[in-house]
Formats: sequence, C-alpha cells, structure tokens
Amino acid sequence: MVMAMAGSLSAQNNTISPYSKYGIGIYEQPGYGRNIAMGGTGIGLRSANNVNNINPASYASIDSTMVLMDIGLNLNYEYIDNHLREGDKLNGNISYFSLTFAPNQNLGISFGIAPYTSVGYTIESTEYVSGGGQSRYMSYVDGIGGLTRVYAGLGVNLFKNTSIGMNATMLFGPKTERQSIALSSADAFSIYIENSDYYVGGKLDFGFQQNFRLAKNKNLTLGLIASTPGILKCERTQLVTNTFYQIGYVDTIYFDNNDYDRVTTLPATAGVGLSYNSGGFTLAGDFNYNPLSKLDVSDLRSKLIDSKSFSLGAEYIPRRLGRDFDLVFRAGAGYESGTTKIDHYVLKSYRTSVGVGFRIRTIRFNTYCMYKRQGTLDNLLVLDHVLQFGLNLTYIDYWFQKRRFY
Repeated sequence: MVMAMAGSLSAQNNTISPYSKYGIGIYEQPGYGRNIAMGGTGIGLRSANNVNNINPASYASIDSTMVLMDIGLNLNYEYIDNHLREGDKLNGNISYFSLTFAPNQNLGISFGIAPYTSVGYTIESTEYVSGGGQSRYMSYVDGIGGLTRVYAGLGVNLFKNTSIGMNATMLFGPKTERQSIALSSADAFSIYIENSDYYVGGKLDFGFQQNFRLAKNKNLTLGLIASTPGILKCERTQLVTNTFYQIGYVDTIYFDNNDYDRVTTLPATAGVGLSYNSGGFTLAGDFNYNPLSKLDVSDLRSKLIDSKSFSLGAEYIPRRLGRDFDLVFRAGAGYESGTTKIDHYVLKSYRTSVGVGFRIRTIRFNTYCMYKRQGTLDNLLVLDHVLQFGLNLTYIDYWFQKRRFY
C-alpha cells in the first residue's frame, strides 16, 4: 500500500500525518510555552510566575498575589514524504488558554483548555479485484478531527517543601473517516463510506513534588505524576452509499445516527522528573510511560504499543535587565520510543526545541521553535517533519494584594 499525502485539509486539523489514523490521533505536546521550549519537561519544574499543567502539584508554587491568564498561539509547517509522493501544510491556531491563581500561599488553582489529539490524513491505495483479472479498484481514505482537553486543577502545599495536586480532565471531540472506493472497469461503480465517531470522557491526573534545598540558591526538585484509567464513550454515525455510473443511480445502503455505543478505556500513565536550579540556571529531565497497548482501538495493519519518552531541558537567565523586563533562554530535546507499530516497523519520534522569554510590564512573552521528526522511509512508509513556532502570552494581574496605610 502507498500512503499518499495531501496538504489541503480542513483548517481545524493540526496535522496531515497518516499516522494520525491510528488510535485516537497524534497526541499533542503537553505543557505551555516554557515547557515546550525546554524539550517538553515539566514534572519537576516549579515557578512562582509560570504555569505548568504537566504536574498539577506545581500550582501550589504560584505567587499568591498573582493571577496568570495564558493564551498560546502556534504556526505549524509540516512536510511528509515516502520517496513516491510528498505533501506539506502551513497551519496556524490558538493552541490553549488557561487561568491560574493562588488564593493563599498554600493553594493554587488552574483552569484551561487545549488540544489533546489531532487527526488529519489522506491515504490512497490501488488493489486488484480478487478473481477479477486485471480489474482494479482505487481506494481514497481521509480523516479529520481530534480530541480537546478541558481541565480544572489544584495544587496544595502539604509542608514547606512538599506539594500535591490533581487535574480533573474532560475529553471530547470527533474522529471522522471517509472512504471512497471506485472500480476501474466498463461497469464501473463506487462506494462511499463515512464513519464519524464522537468521543466524550475524562480522567484524573495526580502530581507530587518534593523540593530539597542543597545550598543557598540551589535546589533539587523531585516530581511524580500518574493518571487513573480514563473512560471514553464513543457514539458512531455511519453513512454508506453506492453509485452506478452507467445509469447515474445513487443508492443509500445504510444510514444510522446511533450505530453503536462503545466505551474505550484510556490506560493509566505515570512519569517521574527531576529539576536542578542554581540561581539563574535550571536543568530538568523527565521520563513518561504510557501503556497504549491497552487502548482498545484496532487496525488491520498496525497495533498500538507501550510508549516510553525521555525529555531534557535547560533554562538560563543571564541577568536581570530591569524591574519590568526579564530575558530567559531555553533549549531542550526529547525522544519517544513510539506509539504505533506498522508492518513490524516501530514509529519512533525525536524533537528539539529552543526558546526565548521576556516580560514587559504585566505581559510575559514565551516564544519557542520546535522541530519534530517521526516515522521512516522503509517499506513505503512516511517520514513526517514538523516545524512549529509558538508564542505564549501571559497577562499578569494582582488580585489578592492587601493595601496598608501608615
């Protein structure tokens, strides 16, 4: 089979990768601008003025006088090829929004919305009809959709250097696949099949952070995250039509708004991370484990496999340029062992990132550039390149200050 590419899909899709066909789509990079610029790390990161939704325990470190309103913007350029055909796409989106605040010194609260997975692909294949001599049929399959994540979270300081947190996450969104099959013969006809799955569900994510003070201005933070098994309810709409070209006849064979209801269990996940901070320098590393082989989504030529990912990131603040202007440099890299196996090929991925952050009065700007590579050119599979430019804007307000007059 040849995977063919098209770069003119709906603007709602963040990808044109054929690998988004499998499972519930390609998982979006978690975290916000600072996390992505630091290679996707965040399990062990704490900050008084940067939101880190990768580990909800970090909410407890937010400055109790601040309210942080974050919005993320990104511009994606994706290029895919398999030696036979190629395609690309340029796409821009508002990627996330969040509101985070700390009513007191021991409690932080965060709300947010962000993409969870993306689906967008076109696959073309040509096959001979069994027992039909030289008769062939062409199959065109395209998919669109993706899941959105909405969360509400809190973090609590149990002790001076120990915090825990939880995110309650709701997931929802469609995954639609449309297939056209045309027979190339004198009595040609075509079949159109559309399966639209709409998912609704949720899961709970927990976090823990322990900070160790090594010396003055030197700290080591251990972070742990884990999620409960999630639940996704799927409702399917199916449409099948048959068209006979010689007589111009179209027949709707089957249509059902509620073909079946199915419940899919999202596997429990876990991760561990460390961060080291010394003055203006921070170094972070994460490990995540996602047993996707337990996700009940099947495909004839592929299977989902357990995924392990490693991330490293660094942040450096050279000097404070003024009261209302901070300059921060960030960089990172990551590796994922793969979520899918196709024809005995595991689809590994690699990513690198750099970023710059600065603050002008009450607005912080976190910019980043991330490059991701996934797949292989072997066996006519697809090599997928993604170049993403992102801008995270954080508006900082002060709601919980107490004024005193002397």
